[in-house]
Amino acid sequence: MKLNQYTFKFFLGISILFASCEKEIQINVPPSKEELVVEASINQLTPTLNYVILSKTLDYFNPSLSLAAVSGAQVFITEGSISGMDTFYAGNRTQFYDLLDTIIPGIYLNPLFTGKAQTPYLLEVELADGRKISGKTFIPKPVVIDSIHYWFEPNKKDTNAFFYLQWFDGPEQNNYRVVLKKGFIPFLTGWGYGDRFYTFDDKLINNQERPFQMLNPYKYGDTVNVYLAQIGRPEFVFWDSFRSAANNGGPFATPVSVKSNVTGAIGSFTGYGLTQEQLILK
Repeated sequence: MKLNQYTFKFFLGISILFASCEKEIQINVPPSKEELVVEASINQLTPTLNYVILSKTLDYFNPSLSLAAVSGAQVFITEGSISGMDTFYAGNRTQFYDLLDTIIPGIYLNPLFTGKAQTPYLLEVELADGRKISGKTFIPKPVVIDSIHYWFEPNKKDTNAFFYLQWFDGPEQNNYRVVLKKGFIPFLTGWGYGDRFYTFDDKLINNQERPFQMLNPYKYGDTVNVYLAQIGRPEFVFWDSFRSAANNGGPFATPVSVKSNVTGAIGSFTGYGLTQEQLILK
């Protein structure tokens, strides 16, 4: 025991010695470059998931950080058409407005906008300072869910509820996003309110029935809203890289870590061919 006390006193003395010899070193870290960030979402099913969110990356070393929302922009989405190998954007041009600017700035909406399946769209944004963002997307044909099954497994304290659903995946390359939201709600008011997100393609399962199974259980009696969407390949690449980057310290910590499908900003313009089901697990 005495040896341990002496050892402790020795290391304590060494620590005090080094502490007294420390020299304050100042490192001048240059401010990080500001980047614009956009999340634009359109679909053919529900207007509450048609929106454009504009923000900017923050300087992590700036002690006076503020909200990064971007207000006062001109935002338009134009419906296109396809003729042979060419795509034209001469259809309906709809402006999105920051209707909630005094409450939640940076969110642009138009409740009258309705997307169409199998239709291309063009996003155009001009900020008050003249900077511009643009992007293109396509709303694919929605998936038809063939069947949904769920079952229960009792445990010590509660009863776990599992489910899986399946649909037919055609011979072409398809890309999917599944978003799950627990609780009784008629619709999401933004993809960010989802609880669980899954992005995958048909590289391993193609031209056959495609299953999707929940591995993490819910509880008996839970209500779960299931959103299954087809998305384009550039959009899939973005959301897949977003997921990977988010698991490594934040998706916008390094701008090159996400593979955007817009120009003038980091982010995505995503068209969802959307199908929704609500499950009451009991």
